[in-house]
Amino acid sequence: MKSFNDISPIEGVYSDYIYLKEHSLVSVLKVSGTNIDLLSQNQQNQLFDNYGAFLAQYSHYNIQTESMTIPVTMNDFVKKWKERYVEAMHDTQMTQEKKQLIASYLYEYQKSETDLDTAVKAHFVILKEKLKKPSIEELQMAEKRITQKRDEVSRSLYSFLNEYDCNIEVLTSKEALSLLHQFLDYRASVYSQ
Repeated sequence: MKSFNDISPIEGVYSDYIYLKEHSLVSVLKVSGTNIDLLSQNQQNQLFDNYGAFLAQYSHYNIQTESMTIPVTMNDFVKKWKERYVEAMHDTQMTQEKKQLIASYLYEYQKSETDLDTAVKAHFVILKEKLKKPSIEELQMAEKRITQKRDEVSRSLYSFLNEYDCNIEVLTSKEALSLLHQFLDYRASVYSQ
């Protein structure tokens, strides 16, 4: 009987990169989207041309792009409502109706946070650097290569997406692992935020 770890391609984390069992380091960039429906036809064409040029320029990096639905993170907001609810329960001056109202708001916000309809579309650029052989020295060299690759790709994306108010964010290994969890099991990942 096989476990999830047996079939998972992930070996672990090295220096804020995901380390795969196939002896590769992976870095993930999160790229905010833009509403192309709000752009003129000329701007849309320019955006698509620039994106095509970007892909052609970095084709030797074998860049992978993914778009997926991710849950909206409401942790801090829900936490504040939980604190407000606890304070309300201990407040002897507050009416029972107001306490009930605060509880109903908290319930609705918690329900929205875990609702599959409360999600946004996110776009990712995945970069991978293969190790020539599994050794510490090669791991350090691969880290340098993927860092240079990531910085170069990030600058290039920013240069043409900046005019569309897009942001590029380098995900930490924890964020990238969370993203993979969302990809594999969306519903359960909402609860592990």
